[in-house]
Amino acid sequence: MYYAEGTHEPIIAPATFEQAKERLRKIAQQTANRKKPSRSAFSGLIRCGIICGDCGAFFGSKVWNSTSKYRRVIWRCNNKFKGEHKCETPHLYEETIKTRFVGAFNAILADKDSALENCRLMQSTLTDCSGLDAEIKSLLEEIDVVTELTKRCIAENSQTAQNQEEYAARYNGFVERYEKAKTRVEELHSIKNVRQAQADAIGAFMFEVQELDTLSEFDNKLWLTVIDTVTVHADGRMTFKFQGSTVIDA
Repeated sequence: MYYAEGTHEPIIAPATFEQAKERLRKIAQQTANRKKPSRSAFSGLIRCGIICGDCGAFFGSKVWNSTSKYRRVIWRCNNKFKGEHKCETPHLYEETIKTRFVGAFNAILADKDSALENCRLMQSTLTDCSGLDAEIKSLLEEIDVVTELTKRCIAENSQTAQNQEEYAARYNGFVERYEKAKTRVEELHSIKNVRQAQADAIGAFMFEVQELDTLSEFDNKLWLTVIDTVTVHADGRMTFKFQGSTVIDA
């Protein structure tokens, strides 16, 4: 049995197919999240983006005074009290996160031309996959050659008497070459998909920056679109890394 890729023109381009699958996954996740009641505007959103600058763990939400009128949601490092080392990063109130995000984003808007130019350069770099495409082409040619050699090896063994140990060694060598090339092709396609996703995220960020002159209040959708990660430091600073690698300390 043989498994060959790239032998027929696909109905849908592989990159488009992967983007569609990712989009469907996000829609399914958003639908699931909407079905879950939540007291926090950030639940399920920023816990994936806020990182402890001390230990590298994610921040998660905690509730103080849950049964009283003083109930309040705070965000802190999920590993703060785990193990011997206690993280020095402080907890954060949601109001603090929102206010600092607005300030950081407005700092970008104050010099949007520079930010947009950096994004264009990064987008251009990400979408230039000529090197990857050349390697993929070479590997596909290698797969074709190895596939033909394997077929001949099998045919010769079926038609003439051969030393089976030598035959097995040759056959396994061809299989190993095929699997190695196939695995590398899959890796390269994954790299291309990741780069395209990053380029798309930067594009969404650029769109938001172009459309706004100032941000007056926190916006959940904007957060999801423009934020890559937020690192909280022991001194209370928050470093916002936006899509496109623009970094702002707040």
